[in-house]
Amino acid sequence: MSDPDFSTPEAVEAAFYAAFEARSLDAMMAAWAGDDSIACIHPLAAPLNGRAAVAAGWHSMFEAAGQFRVQVETVHEMREAGQVIRIVREYLIIGQETEPRPPILATNVYRRQDDGWRMVLHHASPLHVGGTPPARTPPVVLH
Repeated sequence: MSDPDFSTPEAVEAAFYAAFEARSLDAMMAAWAGDDSIACIHPLAAPLNGRAAVAAGWHSMFEAAGQFRVQVETVHEMREAGQVIRIVREYLIIGQETEPRPPILATNVYRRQDDGWRMVLHHASPLHVGGTPPARTPPVVLH
């Protein structure tokens, strides 16, 4: 297998969510930076710091997860020369469901490295807890 082309933050993000849907730990970890500066926070969970902890967290999630799809909507973006922060809404569709679950708000941070862009942080949390979820609003991208 050849190295993935992560020449843009968008390419890494697409690979991250494709690995998420495929429940592929190898593809997932290829999207992350190769050092221990990375961190991941799954919804309502404690932070996972470093590659071993992040990999273990995704492994556990993939083992427990059934088939699902994820739709991603960018709501905010901040760009610097070597780092991009994207805030997205994640809409999960589980199994045979036809409608997405209430949204999850995630912050994805990408850093440019010698071999391209890589994820260094994924922090996801429920967008709305209890009651009726808020209506979807159009994405806003700021540069």
